[in-house]
Amino acid sequence: MSGPLADLHILDLSTYVAGPSATMTLAQLGADVVRVDPLGGATDTRRLPLGADGTSLYWAGLNKGKRSVELDLRSESGRDVVRSLLAAPGDGHGLLVTNAVGQSWLDHRELRRVRSDVIVARIGGRGDGRPAVDYTINSEVGLPWLTGPVDSARPVNHVLPAWDLLTGLHIALALLAAHRERTATGRGRLIEVGLADVAAATMAHLGFVADAVVNGPGRLRDGNYLYGSYGCDFATGDGRRVMVVALTARHWDTLVELTGTRAVLDSLQRALDTDFGDEGARYAHRDLISAVLAPWFSARTHAEAVAALDAGRVLWGDYRTLGEFVTDPLVTANDLFHQVDQPGVGVFPTPGPVARSAGWGLGEPVPAPRLGADNDTVLREWLRTESGRA
Repeated sequence: MSGPLADLHILDLSTYVAGPSATMTLAQLGADVVRVDPLGGATDTRRLPLGADGTSLYWAGLNKGKRSVELDLRSESGRDVVRSLLAAPGDGHGLLVTNAVGQSWLDHRELRRVRSDVIVARIGGRGDGRPAVDYTINSEVGLPWLTGPVDSARPVNHVLPAWDLLTGLHIALALLAAHRERTATGRGRLIEVGLADVAAATMAHLGFVADAVVNGPGRLRDGNYLYGSYGCDFATGDGRRVMVVALTARHWDTLVELTGTRAVLDSLQRALDTDFGDEGARYAHRDLISAVLAPWFSARTHAEAVAALDAGRVLWGDYRTLGEFVTDPLVTANDLFHQVDQPGVGVFPTPGPVARSAGWGLGEPVPAPRLGADNDTVLREWLRTESGRA
């Protein structure tokens, strides 16, 4: 292994998104991450979408760069192998990420019997111990009532498991912090991060909590408008749509100039006794402003509109399908991506670490392993056994 975390050896007994995304991030920075699965693989090894042979593309994406050990975790002998791997000597060993529920043998106090300075990063649902997943937590924080068309009478879920992904980053950071502490003090640590806490804290960090407490729970869904500033989607004359955002005074002035709408907008400002140079005013009168700007977009093709937006350095983005996205230069001409041959699937663009620095020597991304492919080599390397069997 190479990279800034090449001295770390992490056991990953987690499933789905939060834990695997944490350990994937660490693996992409060089850590030796061993994913441990029960015989036949955990349930997420078969989660959609699937390749032609039934390989989970989801699992492959979140477990790239790791090694795989398959054990009978229902048996004491299989659990003893996990304990032995955690007890492997060295400052870089004794690190575990798990979201296992009700597994007393993975309790931190039990694992301290095999290594007193073990670091366990545990992912939970709620602080009171009740189970939860990203999609049940998201329904409770209020965002689905702010997402979707203005005239929708139903909550609208988003498809991105944002709380899982944020939890994974918190776990990765906390694990590194705990390892740094252990190096200095010799003490192990139990780290606990709950999805519900991550969601609640993030909502507070972004001002949602304070807004509801101070101003009342009056915020409503607003379609594709950008809350608090000016941003709106527009249809071009050839049926494409673009999202346009004017965050700064320069963005706003350029947008007004290139659309030739200054005279009309100035008249509106005078009539409304307001100043569209203030982003709060632009948000308050977003419907009127959008009605003035829309004809400029509808009178032009997509190519003509975006050429003008680019020339004016206005913030804009295309609305793309997934099929269009994977053929975009963001994927096809981005040195973050490499063509990787995933066993059981084939060759497709695979990203390396998004945090890059010259000299880290991270190389190209490594595909996810076949289930259980590394049993012998991991046991031989970590436990120094000749046969590779603990």
